Amino acid sequence: MAKVIVKLFGVYRVDTHISDVEIEAEKLSDLLEELGRLAVGEHKSSISFSDASVFINGRNCKKKKQKLNDGDEVWLLSPASGG
Repeated sequence: MAKVIVKLFGVYRVDTHISDVEIEAEKLSDLLEELGRLAVGEHKSSISFSDASVFINGRNCKKKKQKLNDGDEVWLLSPASGG
């Protein structure tokens, strides 16, 4: 298991009440599951890989099964909306 820093932005930050957190996970999919457990109230599973823009160490990540390494920084950005 790798210890990674996760930073949430936009609606994800507002909905989950999490701005940043350290999580132990082997793959990105494991990290998303753990975030679902940490989120509060009705937003327990509000982060979906297919909806999020995911960056690992500043690089766009396209694989849900991406392996994580100690010290990685994962950014989760919610989809843009507005008009």
